Order: sequence, then structure tokens, then C-alpha cells
Amino acid sequence: MTSCVLIAGVCLVTPRGGPSVEEVVVASAQAAEDTEGAMCLMPGGADQAQQAIAIPKSSNTEGGDLPPVRMVVDPYPSFNGIVVDTTNDLVMMSDTNRKSLLVYDRTAGSLTSKEAATPRQQIMGPDTGVGFVAGVAMDPGHRELFTVNNDVEDRLVVFDYDDRGNVKPKRLLYVPHQSWGIAFAPKRDVVALSVQTPNMFVVFKRDAKKFDAPLRSVRGPRTEMADPHGISFDETHNEVVVANHGNFRPGELITSYTAYDARESRQERSGDTLDENARGKFLPSSIAVFDGDAKGDAAPLRVIQGPLSQIDWPMGVAVDEANNEIIVANNGDNSVLVFPRTASGDVAPARVIRGPLTGVNGPMGVAIAKEEIYVANFGDHTALVFPRLAAGNVRPRRVIRNAPAGKETSGFGNPYSVAYDTRRQEILVPN
Repeated sequence: MTSCVLIAGVCLVTPRGGPSVEEVVVASAQAAEDTEGAMCLMPGGADQAQQAIAIPKSSNTEGGDLPPVRMVVDPYPSFNGIVVDTTNDLVMMSDTNRKSLLVYDRTAGSLTSKEAATPRQQIMGPDTGVGFVAGVAMDPGHRELFTVNNDVEDRLVVFDYDDRGNVKPKRLLYVPHQSWGIAFAPKRDVVALSVQTPNMFVVFKRDAKKFDAPLRSVRGPRTEMADPHGISFDETHNEVVVANHGNFRPGELITSYTAYDARESRQERSGDTLDENARGKFLPSSIAVFDGDAKGDAAPLRVIQGPLSQIDWPMGVAVDEANNEIIVANNGDNSVLVFPRTASGDVAPARVIRGPLTGVNGPMGVAIAKEEIYVANFGDHTALVFPRLAAGNVRPRRVIRNAPAGKETSGFGNPYSVAYDTRRQEILVPN
């Protein structure tokens, strides 16, 4: 994940492969140790998102590594994807901010504690290949942990269950640009990945590595996919469920697709010529359900879409196969929606978890296990656990914190540009 660093009012983005924000802070502090200078301190202290840096009064060296005047950085993880392993009673979440995977006991967290829960393990460091991560999956049978990098590294990395710290992945797989969600199907021994920009999902063998091609892909105008994010494989009913934001760019169907086709994953093609005149459009957000064996330009079996559905920028999606329900992390209005599995058209959800008591804040990931719904928040430093039948403005059963209560998050999610509003004296960082 890239990070925003402010230097004299200008936001610089640390590039892939460059020094981390932590390295910049350490280098800046060391450079300032033997110099006299002003201390630029933003409210909150060093343990907040703001950091204090000593700035030298003068320097005889031009260029080189320069300490920032100040920087805005969140020192705590930001939860994104979430998955539960009921065999070993574990829950794992991806962390886009610190670039890590966090594994907790399934019953971790408390409604009353204000302190951060201690993870069983954290996989983090430059050797891990974990970057701007999104979807996660766990395979208890082979004791493997999966996560996919979105927007930057274009790879899926796999670790052993006992891995922790700065370890190299067991294997990596190069995947289409903007892969986001992971759905693991243990009976089939495959993983399905949602891919945003080309509006598709691809299916790989579980043990695929490096440049292995997908077994199949689902893509084309008949699929009705538009910026897909969450994905879930329902092996009981042989269906794949995909959550669509609704951002769509038209293009001709590409009948074959492999990880080698990086150019196609970044820009639509028409035959052998790039179609620069193709115009995008915004569609209503939706949940699309496909046959589990679908391939090519296949139409969905069912689509949930429309104002009654209340679907608004859906992120994670999970299927409760035992109780025939689809659970949606509804990022656009800070809610969790629950639909009957066979719902279709413009239908209202069976239940909605929404309101200030719920603590749902920028939900990104959702999982169902042991009659509980797990929700990973991006808007603050929490994950929430609700009873399966929870509805309305209700408190969660447990809260898993990755920072002490009250610690604000910067909300950075892959920032690429910056603007300064001189009238309001505000720095604007689109993500």
C-alpha cells in the first residue's frame, strides 16, 4: 500500500519498492539528532496518526534524503478482508495500512474492553509480498493462508498456518490487475478471484503458482458484472456470488485470459486495437449469482438490484449455505444486508444491521461462522461480531480492536494525488 507523506504542504506518495513511512520517520529522527531545529507537532502526539519530526535549521547538503516537515500516518492496522476457520477456531483479516495479515482466536474481542486485542500471529514485512491486500482465504485442510494484492503488486501470496513475521510466501501467483476478492472452494480445490476493471472473475487451481493460467474466466456483456469486489463460492448449491459496485467500462469480449495479459487487465481491447473511445457508465450496485461451472460470457442466474434492495457499494459478500442466506458488507451506507439466497430482482433484504449502536463503519469484509456474522470495518480500527439473526440498530456481541479505543484512522486507501484548498486551508487526498 502506498502512503501519503506531507512535505511543506505537498503530499508525496512513497513508491513501491521505496522506503516505508516507518523508515522515513526513523531516518528523519536520526538526521535531526545532532541538529538544532524547530519541532513541528500536530495535535494528538506520536502515538496518534500525526508524528513529530525535528527539522534542522540549515544544511550544507543539497538533495538526498530530506526529513519531512510533518507527516500524516496511521500507525495501526486497517482491517479489510475477513475469513473464519471453524475447524481451528481462527479468524484472519487483511490489513491494507500496515501491509499485513492478522490472525486472532475466533472468539477474540470484547464489548467492554477499550484495548487492542492481541493477535495470535501477524505476517508482515518486505519479504512477505503483502502489500495493498484485499481478499483473504484460509484452507484448514492444507493449512494455508491466502491473500491477494489489489491495485499494485498483482499477485496472490500463500503462507503456512504457522508462519509469522517477515517470512517469504510459500508460493505466489501472478494474477490480473485489480484482483480484489478471494473465494475458496475446498471440495473443488480451486480459488476464484474477482477482478475490478475488466469486470470478471477467474478461477485458478488452489496450488497454482507464478504464471499458471486460470482454469476458466467469466467475462463479457451478458455477465452484468460492473466493478466486482466481494466473491463467495457456494459449493452446496454450486453457485458463485459476486458483489458489484456498478462502475462499468464497455469493451469486446476477450475469449481467453491469462496472467500474462497484463495489458488487457488494465485497459479494454477491441480485437487487436485498443478502443480509446469506449465510454464508461454508472450502473446501480448489485449482487449477481452465477452457476458454479459458468465460463465465458455467461449470464447470471439471478441479480439483486434496485432501490428496495438498499445495495450501495457492496464490498465483501458471504453465503450462509446452511441457512440459505447471502450476507453483504454494504460500504455505501455503513450497514450489513441479509438476503434470502434465492432472492432476485428489486427486493428488500430480510434483515439489515444499521445504526449508531452497531458500530458498523465502512464495512469491507464479512464472514459467517458458528451462527455469527463477522464484519471488518475500514472506517475505524475494529471488527465486529453479531449474532446471525441480528437486525436493526443493535450492539455487536464482540468487538475486535486493532488499536486502543478512540484512535482515529487516516482513512488512506491507496492515495495517488493531492490538492490544497487555499480558502479553507485543507489538504484533500482522494483515494
